[in-house]
Amino acid sequence: MIKHTNGQRGNLQWGFLSFSHPLLTELQLPWFDITAAEPGPKLAIIAGMHPNEVAAMEAALRLKEYFAANLQRGSVAILPILNMPGLYSHAEFVCPVDDKNINFLSPGNPQGSFSEALIDAVLNVWAKDAAVFIDLHGGDLREEVAKFVMCQLIGDGDFDARTRALAHQFDADAIVEFDVDQRNNRGRATNELPWLGRHAVMAEGGANGILDEENTLFHFNGVANIARYLGLTADAFAPRVRRNRVVSNFYKVEAPRSGRLYLDVAVGQTVSRGQRLGIVRDLFGDWLADIIAPFSGLILMIVNHNITSEGEWLISLAPAGE
Repeated sequence: MIKHTNGQRGNLQWGFLSFSHPLLTELQLPWFDITAAEPGPKLAIIAGMHPNEVAAMEAALRLKEYFAANLQRGSVAILPILNMPGLYSHAEFVCPVDDKNINFLSPGNPQGSFSEALIDAVLNVWAKDAAVFIDLHGGDLREEVAKFVMCQLIGDGDFDARTRALAHQFDADAIVEFDVDQRNNRGRATNELPWLGRHAVMAEGGANGILDEENTLFHFNGVANIARYLGLTADAFAPRVRRNRVVSNFYKVEAPRSGRLYLDVAVGQTVSRGQRLGIVRDLFGDWLADIIAPFSGLILMIVNHNITSEGEWLISLAPAGE
C-alpha cells in the first residue's frame, strides 16, 4: 500500500492511495487521514462502493472536516470513493473492470478478479488495524432505500453487545441485526468481518443517485455518533428520533415477469402476508402478474424504475411478525 500525499492541513492529510497487487497498480483512490495527538482506536470509513450513492459519498467528504476539527484521540481513515473505475460512467451496482458487485465479495480474495482483489486490499491491508469498519451506501440510480443499518451477530455476548451499540448510533428507520445462523445475506463486509473478530457496520440511505441533505446527515451523524461512542470525540451526540425498529434479516422479492412495473408500496412501509405489493404489465399495458408479499414485513428497499426483468431484485423485505 502506497499513500501519495497531495496536501496537509493540521491533523488532516489527503492524497491518492495505490496498492502493490498486480491487478490494482493503476488504481488510485482518494484518501483522507486524521490523526489526534492522543493515541486511541482507529475508525475506517468507506463510501462509493456503488458510485451513484452520492449522499453517502458526500457524508464521507464532510466527515474529514468534522474529524479535523473535533478528533481528540485515535485516528480516522476515509476512502470516499471506492469504485473509481465506475465513477464517471455512473456504473450501477458493479465495478466495470470485471462486472462484479464489490458489495458481496468480502472478505476478498487476492487470487481473484479485480473487485475481489480490491476489497481484499481495502479490508485486509488498508483497514486491517481499524477498531471499527464503516461502509456507507444508499440509493443507486433505480432504487430507493430506507435509512437503515446492518450488523452481524456471531453468538459472542460481549462482542455482539458492542456490535449492537455501534449500529444503534445511527438514527435509523430500521436496524438489521443479522442472526447468527442467517445464510441468505452474506458477502458484505459487515457480515464477514465479525466472524474474523472485527467490528463492522453498514448504513443505507438515499434514492436514485440524488444528493440530498436528509440522507447525507443520516450518514454523517451516524458515523459521528460512533466516534463519540468510542471516545474519539467529545461533542454532543446527535439525537435519535426515527423508529429505529430492530429486525433480524431481510429477503428478496423478485419480479415474477419482465415488463412494466407498478408498485403499490414505499420504503419504510409495513405490509401483510399475501398483500399485493404491485403488478407487472406487458408492453401493451395489460396485466401479467401480481407481486405478492410472501410474509408480513417492513420494506427496506425498492427498485422504482418502470421497466423490470423477470427475476430482478425488486424489494428488500424484513420479517416483522405475522
